Amino acid sequence: MKRRVLIIIVALAVMSLPFFGYSQEIPEGSFVPTDYYYYQDEKIPLALNENKISICIPKDSVNISTRILENISVLDKIKDDKFDIFVIPKSDLDILESKDFWGNASKSVIITPGYYISNGMEVFSSPYIMLQLFKGEDLDILNKYSKRYGFEIIGNDSIMPLWYVLSITPESEFNTLECANKLWESGKFASSEPDLCSKISLCSNDPLFSQQWGLYNSNYTGIDISVDSAWSISTGKDIKIAIFDDGIDVNHVDLASNVGSLSFDTETNYSPSGLYGDHGTHCAGIAAAIKDNNLHIAGVAPEATIVPISNSMTFQSLNPCKLANGFIWAYQNGVDIISNSWIIYTPYSVLTNAIRDALIYGRQGKGCVVVFSSGNDTDYNIPYPANCNDSILVVGAIKKNGTRWADSNYGNKLDVVAPGVNIISTIPNNTTGYNTGTSMACPHVAGVAALILELNPGLTVNQVNSIINSNAKKLSGVNFNITKPDGLWNNEYGYGLVDAYSSVMNTPRTVYIQNETINGTRNITADSIYVGKDVTNLIGQGDVILGPGNITLKADYIEIKNSTTVPLGTTLKVEN
Repeated sequence: MKRRVLIIIVALAVMSLPFFGYSQEIPEGSFVPTDYYYYQDEKIPLALNENKISICIPKDSVNISTRILENISVLDKIKDDKFDIFVIPKSDLDILESKDFWGNASKSVIITPGYYISNGMEVFSSPYIMLQLFKGEDLDILNKYSKRYGFEIIGNDSIMPLWYVLSITPESEFNTLECANKLWESGKFASSEPDLCSKISLCSNDPLFSQQWGLYNSNYTGIDISVDSAWSISTGKDIKIAIFDDGIDVNHVDLASNVGSLSFDTETNYSPSGLYGDHGTHCAGIAAAIKDNNLHIAGVAPEATIVPISNSMTFQSLNPCKLANGFIWAYQNGVDIISNSWIIYTPYSVLTNAIRDALIYGRQGKGCVVVFSSGNDTDYNIPYPANCNDSILVVGAIKKNGTRWADSNYGNKLDVVAPGVNIISTIPNNTTGYNTGTSMACPHVAGVAALILELNPGLTVNQVNSIINSNAKKLSGVNFNITKPDGLWNNEYGYGLVDAYSSVMNTPRTVYIQNETINGTRNITADSIYVGKDVTNLIGQGDVILGPGNITLKADYIEIKNSTTVPLGTTLKVEN
């Protein structure tokens, strides 16, 4: 029988996706590294899983896949387009070594071991490597290495064209981990990382019953986000919140009119988005369900526009590339806020770079506001990708009485906390239900960010973050004793409980006057006033006519563009 390549791939940054949970099979403190891979110049340690392996069988070898299912204890299946990838007990390897088991298919099968990352999370390698070129011309170099090491170049990403997917074959000289490391160590490529498949984590527990206490807490005064008062100032109108999750029921009666025309599915790389579960619909309702329609609940930003970005959130290969595409698509399509109630633990450059680009280039260079849940691991470490960039807003969960939910992760990267236990929200098929987790806390903060941006869309991402952090409520009985840039901070509660009213009250107000005729007696006061059709990037905005009448504009900064007309008979006062 031809030699089969033993592929070992495990990355120390478990994919931060919705939390279905994982098996922690090694005792805490017993992690002993045996291998590593490179993530942005850092060696990420891995420990061999002595109990499980995965086996990769080409899709056209149907008989072999059937034989596996009939004769082997299949523990799990990794979703993939090219291979049937089964996770099986290592003890069943003897059956696979039987001479008559494989038949003529033996030369096409790849066996890959499992690994643990440092927190006990299981990961399994696929045959793939995710590689980034420095420039397009470097494809010639990649082709040379392909011939040298015997891997296949599957192709590049349509959204991120410098990123290529490679696949080890049974003819390859090295296994996936070895090959990825050698490509990185060559110094010829910007990034080279193995594809490590892990369980997706949606950061929510079983549903619980309660009321919508996160918006108004009648039992514990002040232990809510004080959004009722904020709604008289802002409702998030015209701000786009992407719910990056397992999809949204876009026809739900309490969401439909807030769902915009834009959507994206990372599984197909196209619109429309898909619906793969209930989690995303629940998060969408918390952020932006319709208010005052006599149906179900009210969202934190009830007039914001919901943008669904969907991922199946399943155990599958190459998910970091798919997740990265979601962030790239979001900032390239004008999304203002990206809400992420998921974790993946294992770090990948392709995803880290995409998040970084959204934070830098989104909103015409002001940066998308990126919000992540802190995770449900009862851990003092914030997992990946929430921990990969200091400009990410990381949100933990509190209970109805204001204490930290026991499973809510905390630590140095935590920014604020929000309601996360027994949270009622929308679920598919025009119904509602209760969920618990940091998943529920995250969209509360995304909604508050929308309230802020409606008042001042000119704010940078770090200015929005600072407003949320510096205006958070200091919870009673919590010792906020560490000084950080936005005020006093606590290791388990961050800057405190997000406060919608205080945040909008302390948002520098900007007024944009576009496509309007303003006449009569009008007094407009703000921190900044911009007048004219070209004061923002909004397409189709017409000229502005000020008058006839008595018009007073009062602000610290006023800008009037040439597209503004002031008719005869107008008294226009501009005051600082």
